[in-house]
Amino acid sequence: MMRRAWKYWQLDPIQWWRWRHPRLWAGGGFDPHNSQEVIHYAVMRLRGDTRDVFMLKRFRALDYAQIGRHLTLTVQEVESHMAIAICQIDTIVCLIERTRPRLDVG
Repeated sequence: MMRRAWKYWQLDPIQWWRWRHPRLWAGGGFDPHNSQEVIHYAVMRLRGDTRDVFMLKRFRALDYAQIGRHLTLTVQEVESHMAIAICQIDTIVCLIERTRPRLDVG
C-alpha cells in the first residue's frame, strides 16, 4: 500500500509565520495572499454538522428544510450551524489577513 506523501507546512519557510498564531496550526499549507486558498483553509477548519450545513447550502444550494431533512436536524439547528460557520470562517479569514506577512514589492 502506497502512503500519501505529506508536505508539512511547518517545514516550509513560507509558512513559518503561522507559528506565532496557534489557531492557524491545523490544516495544510496555504498561500496567505491567495484569497481562494485562504477561504478553502477556513472552510476545511469547520467541524461536523457545521461544515456539512455550510457545504450543502453553498455548493448544493439546498434550503434549510432540505438540509435539515438530509442531516436529521431542525430548521433552527440548521440556521444555528450556518451562523456558526459564517462566523468561524470570517474569524479565521480576518485573523489570516491581519497576521499574514507583507508582500515585498520590489
